[in-house]
Amino acid sequence: MTSHLDVIAMREDRGRFARRTGTNVLVYWPHGFGDWVHFGGIAPLLEPSNRYAITRFGDDYVSVLDGCNGVTPLYSGERSPGDGSAMGAPHFGLRLRDCNGRRRRIAVAQPLGDAVECFAPEILLWTDYPETEGRTAFPFHTKARNLVRHLVAPDRLKTAPLFEPLKNAIDFTPAPEVLRIVDERLSQFAPPGTRLCVVSTTGITASRKNWGDGHEARDFVSMLRARSHRWRVLSMDDETVGDAVFRRVFASIEQPFARVFKALAARTDLFIGIPSGPLHFVLARGGIPTVGLWLAHHPDWYDEPNADAIHLIGNYVRERGFDRRPATLTKPPSHAHRVRYVAMRTMEARDVMAAADALTT
Repeated sequence: MTSHLDVIAMREDRGRFARRTGTNVLVYWPHGFGDWVHFGGIAPLLEPSNRYAITRFGDDYVSVLDGCNGVTPLYSGERSPGDGSAMGAPHFGLRLRDCNGRRRRIAVAQPLGDAVECFAPEILLWTDYPETEGRTAFPFHTKARNLVRHLVAPDRLKTAPLFEPLKNAIDFTPAPEVLRIVDERLSQFAPPGTRLCVVSTTGITASRKNWGDGHEARDFVSMLRARSHRWRVLSMDDETVGDAVFRRVFASIEQPFARVFKALAARTDLFIGIPSGPLHFVLARGGIPTVGLWLAHHPDWYDEPNADAIHLIGNYVRERGFDRRPATLTKPPSHAHRVRYVAMRTMEARDVMAAADALTT
């Protein structure tokens, strides 16, 4: 069964969304896990007289906003990210170019249809969430902050706390029942008394940002174990790195990815990762010693500062002049990341270990 609703379909740059007040807004956000994390920084700045719900086909990501203040996540019943084709018309039968401020009819398959009908949206907002890659100046220097100036009315922007690190609306507290299951799984290789390091070496969007071919990560794990026999290592993606890999440990848990990762983060003592969803989550959460590995991008493009993190930036970034773009040159010291530039295009294990030592000893 499919629900059909008439909504005003808008993009961030079409339909004058920022002027809308006192209405119900369904945010359609068909973007990656890291983009869902960064939406948590956008949400508190939106017009408060509106009611907001957010969805996509892919409950693995939607679940990161469980308990979010001010935005209600709506679940499609489809865990893996997609466009909804398996449940009916892709993207509710809309095209991005149709989102121009005019009234459109959308088709929403169940079980999401009932939730959307109950919310009763007047507006559907679908933004393509453009990449800025450091070309916008402070205080709109990150991808999320750049979108804010399109979604928030000029008079509200004048009083918005843009000169401070953005607060994230995500509730980072894991559900107790999920934390219990995660603890049971971790006890198989990282029982109480050990320390857990999570390593993330690959992403989805661009292979050039991945960390080598695996030997660098394996060398790092050897160095970490040499520091202390208490360290245990969980890889997010590579079965040849560490003591266990995420999918084998947690795949059989009947919970969306973000709920499981929230619980895992609560038990993580050190995180090493490239710029993909898990790193962005850990940085937004805070409280976890974190080494960011930036081989092809710059942290100024995406994340708010985090006192618990050191970012290693590869030589490719400097060769391309990414560190000399407005996002970096215009930021005040209060928004500076802790960065270390390395002389090579790759990240050697010794450089990662040195950063980890600085954070954990």
